[in-house]
Amino acid sequence: MGQFRKYYVQTGQAAYSPEITDEYISLNKERYERGEVTYQSFKKTRYVGRRMNEFFLSGQFRYTSQKRGTSFMLSEGNERIVDQFLCSRSCGDKSRYDAGWTVRKYLQYMEKRGHASLSDVTHDEVREFILKTAASIKTSGLHNVLLYLKHFHIFLKDSGIPAPDCVELFSYKVYRGMPIQSYVTDEELERILGVIDTETETGKRNRAIILVGATTGLRAIDIIRMKLTDIDWRKGEIKLVQSKTGTTTHVPLMKETGEALKDYILNARPKGTGCGEVFLRVSAPKTEIQDTTCIGCMFRSYQEKAGIRRQPFDGKGFHGLRRRLAKKLLVSGSPLTTVSQMLGHDDTDSARQYLSLNTDDLRECALDFSVIPLERGCLS
Repeated sequence: MGQFRKYYVQTGQAAYSPEITDEYISLNKERYERGEVTYQSFKKTRYVGRRMNEFFLSGQFRYTSQKRGTSFMLSEGNERIVDQFLCSRSCGDKSRYDAGWTVRKYLQYMEKRGHASLSDVTHDEVREFILKTAASIKTSGLHNVLLYLKHFHIFLKDSGIPAPDCVELFSYKVYRGMPIQSYVTDEELERILGVIDTETETGKRNRAIILVGATTGLRAIDIIRMKLTDIDWRKGEIKLVQSKTGTTTHVPLMKETGEALKDYILNARPKGTGCGEVFLRVSAPKTEIQDTTCIGCMFRSYQEKAGIRRQPFDGKGFHGLRRRLAKKLLVSGSPLTTVSQMLGHDDTDSARQYLSLNTDDLRECALDFSVIPLERGCLS
């Protein structure tokens, strides 16, 4: 941020302006193209500038590491529109990234066709973009591309930014495939819990994290952001706002999970940190956990210790605990609406992808024919 401050002083600017910030980003882009600075340096400058613009426009500031960059370089005007669009959306970091990726790909396509803005883009050019994109990505990916661009054009219309009215074009229904995915079985979960050393601070914390995931179905991002005030010990439930959907969900706190949480909070959680999150780092700095990647790595390390062999995309990662809970609810006779509510989905279709039945599950659901009288008869 000091770089931007110096530029403001040099240009005699006393008040913050997104245009001045974009101007400095543009100058750094030119320096990168001339080989005076590295792409990594330019990317960091651009990231900081966008975050400052985001705070200026929305009053909110998200301090997250920029691990995934973009290859879709845009003009300053289009970058500003993308920032405004993303600031207008209430969604999790992953959905925000996916939306930004899609819109930047779309705008860069139009820029390469000579359109500095969308004001003179035709419907035929939009159709051509859709067709070319559809030929290069999966059906599920196309569903998301159309959805994000539909919301983008609605934003443009509401904001009075000139653009073709393409909402209907992006409203074409694309059905995402719902493959049956595997999950972490009860036997595998027991083996994983069995290899955790609960005498250590790390073991107490990790056992509590795994049990929360297994008994509540909460996503890893919601678990690491869960605060002490989200736990209602009297009611025996956890109440929090989901990062992905922005909606409030209530999940029951099972006895074993509650005991694991109490053991961690009272006997292992670092004291005097001032952090409100339940789960904190074990090593310094003992602050909140920043990334869900470490949750997946932790879970996989225990799987290796338990002798559980993994295959790529086998569905048995930490998210497999979420599918495990959905399967158990289904087999126990819970309606799909209850499963959706438990998983924090707005509709039942979103929950279907987590449901998986094997032969044993089908046997549990099968009818018992012992109560049906059978009579021997002759075929006429």
